Amino acid sequence: MLKLNLDFRKLKLSNGNTLVQEFEKETERFVSILQEEIDSWYGSYSPSVYNRSSGMRNSISAADMVSANIDGMKLTVNINYSDSAFHPSMFGGGDTNVLLLMNEGYSVSSGWHKDIPYFGYRPGGHFLENAVARFNAENHLGITVEANY
Repeated sequence: MLKLNLDFRKLKLSNGNTLVQEFEKETERFVSILQEEIDSWYGSYSPSVYNRSSGMRNSISAADMVSANIDGMKLTVNINYSDSAFHPSMFGGGDTNVLLLMNEGYSVSSGWHKDIPYFGYRPGGHFLENAVARFNAENHLGITVEANY
């Protein structure tokens, strides 16, 4: 049996980059897409009942939130959360992961604010899922991307 002693990570592709360099570029591309999706979601409405502090938007930076693992042709993107992604609930119950709350959406069951759009209820922004879908639609290397959040 022939045994080859090759390090596939060092093999160069036709563009001159190694496979590792290509995956690093693709990770950066995903981070950029995710940041665009977050910014697009944030700019999609203006509140009419409350003044936006921009605290959540300023606490989110996709570059600070992402780490990646490569296994074969699968890029697993792990969404990491800093303490600034957690805000105290206005209505008790401890801290809330605002990033996931805004991604999934919410609606409160009672209170004076329950019928106020984007305050008492909000559709999910799905920026995490949208970023994965956009990445996959523009995927020229056949990489499978999976986001864990």
